[in-house]
Amino acid sequence: MKKPGGSSLLLLGVGTMLTSMVISGALLGYGLDAWLNTRPLFMLILGCLGFVGGMIKVYKMLSRPDASG
Repeated sequence: MKKPGGSSLLLLGVGTMLTSMVISGALLGYGLDAWLNTRPLFMLILGCLGFVGGMIKVYKMLSRPDASG
């Protein structure tokens, strides 16, 4: 039997996962841009890659909620 609060915790994890992947991609891109003096090229590229990776992770989390990872 499933707990009633399980779906809300899953959605909280999904939102956190997506946000953290986008922010970490943008921060890594910002660091590369500062190092290579190419603002805002890498920040935009890695931010978009973080968004795409986050969406893939969210899709996997929501398609099989009982499987971990």
